[in-house]
Amino acid sequence: MATLADALAAYRIFAQAEGKSPKTVLWIMSAVTYFSEFMGQDGQDIEAITGNDLRRFIIELRQRPKFLRHPYNRPQSSKLSEQSIETYARAVRAFFGYLHREEMIDHNPMSKVKMPRVPEKVVPTFSEREVERLLSQPDRKTDRGFRDYALMLTMIDTAARLSEVATVGVDDVDIENGYLRVQGKGGKERYIPFGFRVAKALLKYKLKHRPQPVATERFWLTVSGAPLEAGRIEKLVGEYGRKAGLKRCYPHKLRHTSAVLYLRNGGDPFSLQKKLGHSSLQMTRHYANLADSDVRAQHLKYGVADRLKV
Repeated sequence: MATLADALAAYRIFAQAEGKSPKTVLWIMSAVTYFSEFMGQDGQDIEAITGNDLRRFIIELRQRPKFLRHPYNRPQSSKLSEQSIETYARAVRAFFGYLHREEMIDHNPMSKVKMPRVPEKVVPTFSEREVERLLSQPDRKTDRGFRDYALMLTMIDTAARLSEVATVGVDDVDIENGYLRVQGKGGKERYIPFGFRVAKALLKYKLKHRPQPVATERFWLTVSGAPLEAGRIEKLVGEYGRKAGLKRCYPHKLRHTSAVLYLRNGGDPFSLQKKLGHSSLQMTRHYANLADSDVRAQHLKYGVADRLKV
């Protein structure tokens, strides 16, 4: 009899052998561990688990407070969001899909379980004026300041993910042809174009402001020559955002902003999909919908009929 604990151990080995992202493995492992604790003794035999067990788990999650057993944050009185619940449920369903593919179970009991409906939220973005205020904060006369300016300018122009920007190597930056080579989700490699202003900033950083590297091929470095890790990039973006008077400034918001401004300036969803590294156009439509809402907001402000006095 195979248990959920046995299946989790097998999943960890297979996922690592297949080169799955550590974040993906952690996502699956955490969600299934919570599900296993919920099942208790009833979950010892994986063949006996049904789709209704996942449905009961979803109902139980709706009663859980936020940050329950979180290592750093205290539990809150508010409940888990539908987005969090859907994430847990989707991870459990993906796990059982894996068990079925590996023939550890005869059928996938979760295949017909509908995922919780997540309400669509407006993606937060900055305006062009706010982006300009952000980029004006670093002192470009210093090595650190110019690095930070070039870094944020690159993020705004390419809409690359934080992890993609942080891990880009020297050989991945093609200044002459205007491309970044990045490793996206699932280890998928893609090329992201950038404009002339970014090319100029990257070249100046590389030739004048980039320190001598210390045993690394990373492009973005600390002043001491060590790799500039994603956590430090997130922190510096937040610090400059506060100096610029921006509300909640973080790298992923710069990615959202870049996508929306790209569409607003005349770009099309298909090329944006390739830039963002989305596997489907459906994921990119969120930005297109936001761009459309911008048009309505402008109409409500400048529309003709509402200004008539008849």
